[in-house]
Amino acid sequence: PTAATTKMAAVLRAAVVLVAGADGLALTGLRVPGSVRSAGLLSAGLRSTSPVLSEDAAFGASHTSFYTDAKRQDSYELLEDVLKEKVADKDLASLMMTLFDACGTITEALRTELVTVADKQESVFGDVQLGVDVVADNLMWDVCKTTPLIKEGASEEEPEVRLMHEDGKFCVCWDPLDGSSIVDNNWAVGTIIGVWGSETGIIGATGRDQVTSMVALYGPRTTMFVKLDDGVYEFTYKAEGVDGWICSRSQIQISPDSKIFAPANMRAAQELDGYKNLIDYWMTERYTLRYSGGLVPDLCQQFTKRQGIFANPTSPKSPAKLRLAFEAAPFGLLVEACGGKTSDGVSGDSVLDTTITGIDQRTALCIGSANEVDRFNAMVLAPVAA
Repeated sequence: PTAATTKMAAVLRAAVVLVAGADGLALTGLRVPGSVRSAGLLSAGLRSTSPVLSEDAAFGASHTSFYTDAKRQDSYELLEDVLKEKVADKDLASLMMTLFDACGTITEALRTELVTVADKQESVFGDVQLGVDVVADNLMWDVCKTTPLIKEGASEEEPEVRLMHEDGKFCVCWDPLDGSSIVDNNWAVGTIIGVWGSETGIIGATGRDQVTSMVALYGPRTTMFVKLDDGVYEFTYKAEGVDGWICSRSQIQISPDSKIFAPANMRAAQELDGYKNLIDYWMTERYTLRYSGGLVPDLCQQFTKRQGIFANPTSPKSPAKLRLAFEAAPFGLLVEACGGKTSDGVSGDSVLDTTITGIDQRTALCIGSANEVDRFNAMVLAPVAA
């Protein structure tokens, strides 16, 4: 053999080793050209290794990847048209439109702003603020100041509810850019918004008192999940040649069963045997791990995959840190409206029934497919109660 053919044989052997090492399969998916076979490049050792192909193996790991099953539509409804039809309260529809516009503006800022530490650190919680945090938060405050419909506003960056317009009809709280610790990796992040009526306000109300909630997911594209009168819808920004938002999913449902898990606060498993056993169950039963450390992408996958379970328990050394008003309640409203379930991670009751006594109130959380939340309550909470 020539030097070239000897080198090609080495490459083929390396490819076989890589495939075998990764998948435990010999020659799986490897196509050897006839010219290579005729040149005698397959060694006796390689010839003796018979390909082991199964239906799953032929497609690598696709049977655990949960690719989209969304079909392209002939046309897509515009946001304005859907809100007109699906939101009876026209003032609420108007506010939603304003908040959609704000998240579109945040999208544009994320495309152009570098991720650097903000010159002025104003978070009273001690969190490091990034320039993009400040841009997003300032934009939301501008919305509050210029929208007479908003009576009160509250930002996750500050521990107070501010009066904006005395005669306003709604109270809005938001996490301007959830996922600040991973945005420098260029991973997906998001904006979380909860809206309460002025008759309840935020403090003293529950998540179930929300009139709507909205979550924007900034990834390769920007999508928004929002609760309308008849369910949860997904809208996509600047798609299909539209300079605005189009409806890309409607009346989303979450299956009661799931094979996708997102385990947060795994440090708590060192203290909670039930959580440790639950994680072991998910792995033993070959669930697919989908966890980035960003609350928005880790939960929004439940809407697109129509299944999933996210768990963030609490323990003495690893206490819960999710904020009830800014994170758990808005997501809880969306998930339960899709047929999913939530747990407050302590009593097992719905997180939407927890009274908000402070704007910075923290909570544990399990949220997603109903049967999986029940499993969390049974395996993690029941042993602690006993």
